[in-house]
Amino acid sequence: MNRIIFHIDCNNAFLSWEAAYRLSKGNALDLRNIPSVIGGNREKRKGIVLASSYPAKKYGIKTGMSLMEACKLYPSLDINPPDYDRYVQCSDELMELLLKYTPLVERYSIDECFADVTGCFCEKASDFANFLRKEIHTKLGFTVNIGVSNCKLLAKTASGFSKPDKTHELYSSELKEKYFPLPIHNLFMLGFRTCVKLYNMGYYKIGDVANEDPKLLRRHFKLFGLLIWSNANGVDSSPVRPYEDKPKGIGNGMTLPADANTPADAYPFLMSLCEMSAQRLRAAGMRASVISVGMRTNEFTFQSHQRKISTPTQSTKEIYTISRLLYNELWQDIPVRTISVRLSGLSSDGIVQLDMYGNEEIRQQRLDKCIDSMRIKYGDECLSRARTIGSGADSVAVTTHKQYPKIKPNIMNGA
Repeated sequence: MNRIIFHIDCNNAFLSWEAAYRLSKGNALDLRNIPSVIGGNREKRKGIVLASSYPAKKYGIKTGMSLMEACKLYPSLDINPPDYDRYVQCSDELMELLLKYTPLVERYSIDECFADVTGCFCEKASDFANFLRKEIHTKLGFTVNIGVSNCKLLAKTASGFSKPDKTHELYSSELKEKYFPLPIHNLFMLGFRTCVKLYNMGYYKIGDVANEDPKLLRRHFKLFGLLIWSNANGVDSSPVRPYEDKPKGIGNGMTLPADANTPADAYPFLMSLCEMSAQRLRAAGMRASVISVGMRTNEFTFQSHQRKISTPTQSTKEIYTISRLLYNELWQDIPVRTISVRLSGLSSDGIVQLDMYGNEEIRQQRLDKCIDSMRIKYGDECLSRARTIGSGADSVAVTTHKQYPKIKPNIMNGA
């Protein structure tokens, strides 16, 4: 039996979820019908458009655009702060609804997932997809696009054909008619720079790449060239994998209230990020063996460094010490706008091999757990590191988005 895979993509997820919630509470205004966005905080320069309504899109307002830029396009733009707890709940409700029809549901991101519905319907797959769309709209209050195919790659492509509230089919037998004529930027996993390179090489459509000799693509893009060629030919045998609760990494980033003109300017905010990451690491009962720091300059160039340590840690002090060293290595005398900290190489904290300074490790562990318990009881601001006081940095970084351990973006990782 041929597989039937759905890719379910929520339309304007954050904004639709916010609108549905407000309507359920008796609010007469539907954010989806006016130029509106879900964004951040203008004063702190955390003003990124996370989702925009279709009326807002007509003015050129797009996801990822700064609020300042969006307001120039439409000065009366309705701006609403995000509520991630609410969005996680909406995402979970979507998962629960889909799980009633198939156990094979893989969350790809907070607002999209794959479902293997092979054998779950009697007639046409598109009819079942249309039924699911109506079911989601009726019970959850928001619309989705559903892409239908025999593999995840093509299902994801199909769901983006046209929006909102649509079902689209794209099977391997339809590549020449529906897939190959698409512009090259529609090819999965291609970034802007790779698209430009391919365009300059004379590849304008997906079919141009699909019909190329894969050896030529490998010569220009190394192993990634073979993946580009494979995706262009619609090759994907990866299964729909139900999510796991174990995270692969923990961390986050922030846009600074003002550009850091010296390394020391960013230290309080780096400490705040380390506090947040280490606190969540301990709450998950994990330790990290890889610490990564990234920075984006005011020229919007990004770079990162990482370090693997011999003994996995969950110590805020050690994580900050290493993060600061990495940050100093990255510093190039260019003002920094955004910084990030990520912890990976995770392992359980149940069994730990102590190094020769094991006693210090135990003391630090007790101190960290004491601080965690006080913050849980009295709030994050009840205790602050001296470095963050008066700096404008929060005691514990306010995350721009939470980590969702259930999300596993592993399309094309193979079967």
